[in-house]
Amino acid sequence: MEAIGPFQIRREIGCGIAAIVYEAFDPTRGLAVALKLYLGARYDSPAAGRLRRDASASGALGHPNIAAVLGVGQQGEHTWVATELVEGVSLAQVIRSRASWPAERILDVWRQLCEGLAHAHREGLLHLDLKPADVRVGRTGEIKIVDFGSWHLKSLERQGSGPPEQGLHYRAPEVVAGERPDRRADIFAVAAMVYELITRHKAFPGESAADVVRALSRCEPDLASLPVTPFSPGLERILARGLARVADERYASFEDVHADLAQLVREVSPPPSSASAPPASAPPASSPERERLIAAMTAARAEDRLEEALDVGRKLLALDSEDDFARRSFSEVESILENREVDELVGTALACAADGDIELATRIAEKVERVAPWSPRYLQLQVYLDEEGARRAAARLVETGREHLAAGRVDAARAAAEGALASMPGHGPAVRLLEALRSVGAGADVPAPPPPERTPPPPAVPVDPRKAEAEAHAARALQRFVANEHARAQEEVERALRLDPENRRARDLQKILRILG
Repeated sequence: MEAIGPFQIRREIGCGIAAIVYEAFDPTRGLAVALKLYLGARYDSPAAGRLRRDASASGALGHPNIAAVLGVGQQGEHTWVATELVEGVSLAQVIRSRASWPAERILDVWRQLCEGLAHAHREGLLHLDLKPADVRVGRTGEIKIVDFGSWHLKSLERQGSGPPEQGLHYRAPEVVAGERPDRRADIFAVAAMVYELITRHKAFPGESAADVVRALSRCEPDLASLPVTPFSPGLERILARGLARVADERYASFEDVHADLAQLVREVSPPPSSASAPPASAPPASSPERERLIAAMTAARAEDRLEEALDVGRKLLALDSEDDFARRSFSEVESILENREVDELVGTALACAADGDIELATRIAEKVERVAPWSPRYLQLQVYLDEEGARRAAARLVETGREHLAAGRVDAARAAAEGALASMPGHGPAVRLLEALRSVGAGADVPAPPPPERTPPPPAVPVDPRKAEAEAHAARALQRFVANEHARAQEEVERALRLDPENRRARDLQKILRILG
């Protein structure tokens, strides 16, 4: 498929039972978009019609925390919805990653969700299918909500005793019970996501859809498992009210949730009063030495001699440790150097992952975590590595499922495919394997699965012995580096570059070692 509507398809970025998501290009606007093609309902069905109305309505909201809808249309018998392509990661990816977030950052996510959804509710639009995959976290921490209107297609998704569908854990009890939902259902869903973001496990867990429904209908969330934070116990009280099983005991609006969150933050971090604030200090007296050092630091920064700028900053602080200019400038240079170090480390880790060395990439990621655990670049790296691991696990399970199917073991094949989807929701080959299994009835002949596509191996290229030896030195240098043996890593880098000055790994690592000094 080359185009859907006016959009040029670039690649598939997600696949599920009821929809496929593509990255596409809008030639009119000159920008990339996320295009979701809904397969679960015909274009002329009532559910698809309601989807189109809600998606179009969300496109008119114009709120910074809601992804803009750029188009709605028809492809064959199916509906498509195009939205802005939000850079960053989803909350689902954040939750699957090992990176934990401080309470302040989670409260900021909650605040932005409240602001976006309060705006949508004031305009008469409910989401009703909120889940972590529908919340995107941008590089600077901004939140975007996507996928308004898709809840009308939920009846078309797979039900049964296998893994519960992706959004079921976040549905309010009244929605599960088939009652008419209102804005309080979205409040419950957001609280369930925040609970999972804090604890890294679901507020209402279950191995099957029936288990989750039972938990939602009868159980209370385990608030005792929430870690104590500077915002305890107020945070727990707000979360408990958001997760109340009875809708009338829940918050009535996102404005009310937002007000309580703002009050909680004010109580924990009250602004200093004018009476207690220290008087503004006068600028330090100018001296010839200070003026000389300021000029030297400014020149060093302008010429990107940042280590030298740090040394000059230390001398300025030695003159006067309360010098505001020196403290601010020193902090800025430190931050620039730290960001460069993180960027170089992340680039090296991604290069290792691309070469298939996930273990080494993971060890480098651990080093990044020690340097800057809250860096957005670290979070993106961790998410990538976690997803790559999940992708490989899903691929192994799909291959096992195909083997079971070829041998006629339909139940085992289905279990393997469902395991692959549990490992990586929306995994395309697993979805297609399940679709093939649905056509296999009891006692029917088992169709042989199509053989996996295999590309012919590339022709053998003569190996340059010097380049091979250089690569071996570069690999040893990386091993030394992740073990914090920087001097020995530098020796291996120099050996590699003497043999092959263009060796990418050695050159990347040399840059990192220079930054680290």
